[in-house]
Amino acid sequence: MKILLIQFAEEQDNLSQLQPLLEEINIDIDIYSIKSQGDEDIEQFKGFFDKEKNEPPEFIVVLSSLPRSWFDFLAGFSCGYQLPLLVYSQEAISGISNEFSSIFTFINNEASLQTYIEVALEAFTKQEAAREIIRAQEKLLAMGVSVTGESLAQCISEGRLEETALFLAAGFSPDTRNKEGVPLLNIAARGGRREIVRYLLVADAEVNNQAEDRGTTALIDSVMRRQYDIMADLIKAGTDVNIQSRDGQTALIVAVGIGDEKPVEALLNAGSDPDLEDNMGTSARQYAELFSKDKLAKYFEELGPGKAE
Repeated sequence: MKILLIQFAEEQDNLSQLQPLLEEINIDIDIYSIKSQGDEDIEQFKGFFDKEKNEPPEFIVVLSSLPRSWFDFLAGFSCGYQLPLLVYSQEAISGISNEFSSIFTFINNEASLQTYIEVALEAFTKQEAAREIIRAQEKLLAMGVSVTGESLAQCISEGRLEETALFLAAGFSPDTRNKEGVPLLNIAARGGRREIVRYLLVADAEVNNQAEDRGTTALIDSVMRRQYDIMADLIKAGTDVNIQSRDGQTALIVAVGIGDEKPVEALLNAGSDPDLEDNMGTSARQYAELFSKDKLAKYFEELGPGKAE
């Protein structure tokens, strides 16, 4: 948000007084200094509101006395642009005609001005967030994408990162689920969409959400699909490696079933428990022994906790 300060070039006291406050609030300012009583460069003033050249101010603060012609012009300009006009100068009041006085907001002290700016900044931030949502929705529609959760899930499945980013900018949660109850992170993991997995993690997607269809986490899904780079990303993001799916399987049990050494080693290093049992009463360690996967069994002895009693 930006504000425009107007003053006579000779009258710097109020600006000097407010400079530390404006710097503390960290708000952008433009300053229009009028050099003399006869200085009425209206075109220069209007240049501050040229949207093609710069970000226009959200409101105006008058810091010193001005000619009545200036106040009359500002009153009309404010009505036309729906722009708040603040007066932070006792000397300026006498220059404002009674018929236009209701258009101006008179600020008596620094604390009142600070409160006004902070409230305006909060409102501006909310309005800008709403505008960003609308802009993102309009971009999706222009791309021929319907703005629904199911369309978002489809974009994730197809690896369409640009559209995914627009959906999140349009207010959709990174924890959105499709109609089957599968979270976006699981959909991306199942499809091997590593770039989107990483994007969702940065967007604070809940890494331990479980899909309603099989009770799997994105970690379990990534191991099932042999997406080991995604598995590594999820482990780095802090996923719980011991969550069990609907049938009681952990990612480690799935990895043993696949027979690949790489995920077994990575999961054990991340703290996977080889002795958690699935709904069949069998653990990852026992599956390795049952299917004579001697190298995996050796990993359990070297990397996992001690054997279960």
